Amino acid sequence: MNCLVKKLILSLCIVVLSSAGALYAADEEGTIRARAVFVGEIMIHDQQLQAARNGGSWDFNPQFRRVRPLFWHSLSIGSLETVFAGEEHEFAGYPEFNTPDELAAALADLGINIVMLANNHILGRGWDAALRTTKVLDEAGIFWTGLTSQDDPDEPLVVEYGGLRWAFVNFTNGSDIKTPARYGDLRLNIISDEAIVSGLARALTYEPDITVAFLHWGLEYQYSPSKSQSNTAALCLGNGADLVIGSHPHVLQPIVVTRSYRGHSAVAYSLGSLLSFQRTEPRERGAIMAVDVEKKPEGRALVSRISVAPTWVSARNEGGRLKVETVYAGSGGPFNHAGLPAEELASAREAGRAVLDFLGARTEPDPDGFYTLWDAASPDVIPQQRRETP
Repeated sequence: MNCLVKKLILSLCIVVLSSAGALYAADEEGTIRARAVFVGEIMIHDQQLQAARNGGSWDFNPQFRRVRPLFWHSLSIGSLETVFAGEEHEFAGYPEFNTPDELAAALADLGINIVMLANNHILGRGWDAALRTTKVLDEAGIFWTGLTSQDDPDEPLVVEYGGLRWAFVNFTNGSDIKTPARYGDLRLNIISDEAIVSGLARALTYEPDITVAFLHWGLEYQYSPSKSQSNTAALCLGNGADLVIGSHPHVLQPIVVTRSYRGHSAVAYSLGSLLSFQRTEPRERGAIMAVDVEKKPEGRALVSRISVAPTWVSARNEGGRLKVETVYAGSGGPFNHAGLPAEELASAREAGRAVLDFLGARTEPDPDGFYTLWDAASPDVIPQQRRETP
């Protein structure tokens, strides 16, 4: 089936993702509990291509292996900042990204269910490469949004997972390439007040339990959101979004929890990068954000906890070969650090402490390795930054 046709069919109905093994249970009173996990940019630079080369093939799984437990039992969402243009085009990193298809398989194996495609690099190799990217993701079983039909502009992606219905809208502040934002029947979702209001209104027609606006926005390498980001976040929250997730700055920005008529909402202005080869501190660190949701019988779904797990990208030479991998930078959870040099682990944990202090997380992790930012048991206790930079 043509990938565009497939996408439109999926958009116009509701995608049902398997909940097998998901953090999803109903207690004796019928309360449903589910979790979503959000990550920032997934980028592959030239050095990561070098590290992934395995003879005549490519293997990106080792670059994610140390953070795999953070994605167990969750609906997992990230921002894909590369394209799959195919091997007939040169594989490359910044600025005209093109990554082997094997990355899609590695992301699926990690547990990524959905990727956002509205970003400044999606058109870096032209529309044909963008379309091929959607096909590769389809074949890997990863859903996507950010490109929509001219006939159904700003159409959300709606999925059912963990007993809940989740709606996603995705927009970008533009493209680096002077390529038209429209191609045939397709368009790239560009941020505007009108588009956001329209997209969220369409999302709400599906009666979702949780509505997410994922925005590629802001200024690169800035630790504080711009006035434009703050205004756009307020627009999203005022038009039905429960969660606003940001990407593009490539560094962490604050996570703000607010009370709303729907309960509590959160704005993660930027989660940094899950994986890249940007080595300038603090671009090599980020956060994975977990959002736990509860829904009582005859009630609406409410965010019950927001937590984070700090990450750090390790890059080192082992036996004459470059090794790149994202490392859990906290002190808890079921993580195997075997083979990670002691100095690398120490650097990861130092970065992790800075991340947690910047975000205002509590100091003790849960058994899964996540640190609480906010929970419904203490609704008036909101995150307070303990340092100005991550």
